[in-house]
Amino acid sequence: MPEIAHTSTITFPDGEASWSALLAQADTRLGAPTRFDGQRVVFVVDTMREAFGAIIYGLTYGLDYGVVERHRVSPEVAGRFAENRVTLFTWAGATVMGAARDLGATPEPGRVTVLTSGTTGLLKLIPHSWDTLNTFDRVAELPDNTWFLPYQIGSYAWFQMVSLGLFKPKQDLICGDFNDLAASFEAALRTGRITAISSTPTFWRHALMNIGFTLIQRAPLRSISMGGEIVDQAILDELSAIFPEAKIRHIYASSEAGAAIIVTDGMAGFHAKLTEPARAIGVKVAEGRLFIRSPYSNKADGAGWVDTGDIVERRGDRYLFCGRAGTAMINVGGQKAFAPDIEAYLNAHPNVLWSQVTARRAPLVGNLPVARVVMTKAADLSTAERDLTAYCSQGLADYAVPRMWEFLDDIPMRASLKS
Repeated sequence: MPEIAHTSTITFPDGEASWSALLAQADTRLGAPTRFDGQRVVFVVDTMREAFGAIIYGLTYGLDYGVVERHRVSPEVAGRFAENRVTLFTWAGATVMGAARDLGATPEPGRVTVLTSGTTGLLKLIPHSWDTLNTFDRVAELPDNTWFLPYQIGSYAWFQMVSLGLFKPKQDLICGDFNDLAASFEAALRTGRITAISSTPTFWRHALMNIGFTLIQRAPLRSISMGGEIVDQAILDELSAIFPEAKIRHIYASSEAGAAIIVTDGMAGFHAKLTEPARAIGVKVAEGRLFIRSPYSNKADGAGWVDTGDIVERRGDRYLFCGRAGTAMINVGGQKAFAPDIEAYLNAHPNVLWSQVTARRAPLVGNLPVARVVMTKAADLSTAERDLTAYCSQGLADYAVPRMWEFLDDIPMRASLKS
């Protein structure tokens, strides 16, 4: 198990705390760790402070554990925990919420339960350990940083940031408030302390739409990491222009494969040389699907490879992400259009802040691409459909041009920071 670094602080909406202070609070609330012997537990929390307290408590005492926000525990989700022989405990006095102990659970000390976002169905429980979560062990040292933490409690990306604060010295965290993420990011920016952020492209587009540009531009950011979604060239170019001194990277990571691909050259996709053999983290493409072999993964075949379910396509010396298998490709009368390609082209338009392309059933041709778009304040909405149709006709194949348009007032962003 990696050694805890006690030199970082965590800032919550109600003030700062150290890891040692959080452990003391958790000891008071949860009591002796022996009460969780023989169980796989998940702590149900209401706040980020409670979540951090539960994390340091479980790590310190070697529990088989995880965390989940109370509002996510619907009857269906509670049933999913019971199926996996997980006992739910509240933070307030550790009241038992489910009698999973009677289901014959076999605990694994040190196992950490990571939750998927559940956006494509009921959430999944992904088993990890701090050794697989702590991908920063390969970074010799980092400059002192204050990171903004926007991620959903219990997700893989959240655990990544928690492990950074836990195991790397002087990596402070400022937690976002999901009641108004843009407002909490704005407040964090006003402190002048934020030097680094890990987020998604949708988060940045949401922030750029809702926070004053001057305030964002003045932020002393020197490290920007993006992941969780396809990172297109438009958002890379925009952030590079705003923060010319910052190191901008996009990271391919998933709950199952772990953090596997880090790209720092300012280009979308990844260079084909990453698929060369004899790398510590293996990358291969077979029949257009991306496979990862990594010490940070937790689900692999007999040869150690994880089928990510993501479609990639080689274009020149790079592989570009084309979306998820079974959902990314739109079959238009036998012609293949990839929604991420259309979105990337739309996002490069100077008056487009965000776009999302999906398929809609249509007679004769089977499917047609349709687009939802958020325009900049400077755009003329009365001509937007005509202008964007003409724009797409210039750079996309005719079958890939969206045939129906919906213009939204704001960027839809889920708790996972994805759209």
